[in-house]
Amino acid sequence: MQARLRSTVAAAMLLAPLAFLAQPVQAQTRATVATPSITNMALNSDAGLSAGATLRAEVIATPNARRATLALGNSGVTMTLRQQTPGKYVGSYVVRRADRIDPTQLLTARVTFGERTYSRQFNYPTSFQALSMGAAPSSMAIERFVMRPMGRIEAGRELRFRLRGTPGADAWLDIPGVIRGVDLVEVRPGVYEGNYTVRRRDDVNAFSRAVATLRNGNQRATARVDLRGRDEDFGEAPATPRDERSPQITELTPANGERVGERGRTMISARLQDEGSGIDRDSVRLRINGRDAGPDLRVSEEDVRFRTDLEPGRYTAELSVRDRAGNSTTKSWTFDVAPGDRVGSGPLPLSVTSHRDNAVVDGNGNLSIQGRTAPNASVRIQVDSVANVAGLLGVSQPVADTTVQADRNGHFAVNISPRGLPIPGTRYDLRLTATSGSQSAEERLTLIQRQG
Repeated sequence: MQARLRSTVAAAMLLAPLAFLAQPVQAQTRATVATPSITNMALNSDAGLSAGATLRAEVIATPNARRATLALGNSGVTMTLRQQTPGKYVGSYVVRRADRIDPTQLLTARVTFGERTYSRQFNYPTSFQALSMGAAPSSMAIERFVMRPMGRIEAGRELRFRLRGTPGADAWLDIPGVIRGVDLVEVRPGVYEGNYTVRRRDDVNAFSRAVATLRNGNQRATARVDLRGRDEDFGEAPATPRDERSPQITELTPANGERVGERGRTMISARLQDEGSGIDRDSVRLRINGRDAGPDLRVSEEDVRFRTDLEPGRYTAELSVRDRAGNSTTKSWTFDVAPGDRVGSGPLPLSVTSHRDNAVVDGNGNLSIQGRTAPNASVRIQVDSVANVAGLLGVSQPVADTTVQADRNGHFAVNISPRGLPIPGTRYDLRLTATSGSQSAEERLTLIQRQG
């Protein structure tokens, strides 16, 4: 039986080398952002499990593990994996004549961070399992299925899909909860392509679960999308050199070891720099004594800001950020908040108390902004509108530029009525600048006009 299995698998693999995506045996509990995780595993071979065959494995997990391995069931064979790109661990193994590898057992992927090891089990790819039971090999194969979003996935964005596999077949893709049966056209033998334009009501998280199907008669193959499509996958030269440099975090406020004490709220900020692919704003995380800053964290391509009330004491801030190529940086520092109510011992306070960032405002377009800063400080409020309807998308226009003075308690308010008819969905970008003596502070936020 073992000899028959080896010869059958070898014949199948020589005809169609293929990366198989194995699904996990059981659902995993949802991890927090800070907990390392193992997402997917792929296994392929040039000659099945026969002696001399080369097995190649790929494990997708949290980047920068100290060690990564893949154990092949109870065979005693463990493949050592190395990180090829951030979060992608690869390795290979040549099957020996004495090996007894059973594809009906479980594969166990493990990654080690510090002194802790995290593991996840997977089934062998279905083709390995089918052949172990004497099933005839399928001639259908998907070598690679990728998506190229051409930027952030958002309404109006055109997504490009490409599949490489067996030529002369029917191909389509399904996006769970969004759309089914998007045709993939064979543009040349074995290469299938298709496009999809994101609609406003689409769930952008569903695109990571897109599945392609390749069918010819009663034979078919399926594969889940790889979101890391490269220019080379689409027959194009890379637009820029490979980005292998991590982002930089500088100009920490408060500085490491600094003692601050101020009237109002403590400002924590840092400057972000990346000379390659640019900062991935969605990746930025700030934790104060282990607690996530949450939605009040303000992030741009150049800096990060967080204003909060802190009791007197010592605090540890940890800021982590990735660029769009997946390179990451984490920086930690400590500072002390002194007791008392001393004006001028820290940065000039400035906060908007009437709205949170990205808040939805009244559909009539009137803006009533209230905030707080130092007593009698001067506050300049600048407002730009960005229309969000067909034909006007992305057109920025100035709405207001006015200066007010805070009262003796530091409170200020201003009412702004945009000119013209209000357009539902308009975005208002606000920039507030406070000055008091030689000190200044800046705050930015975005407001969205209610639809309808």
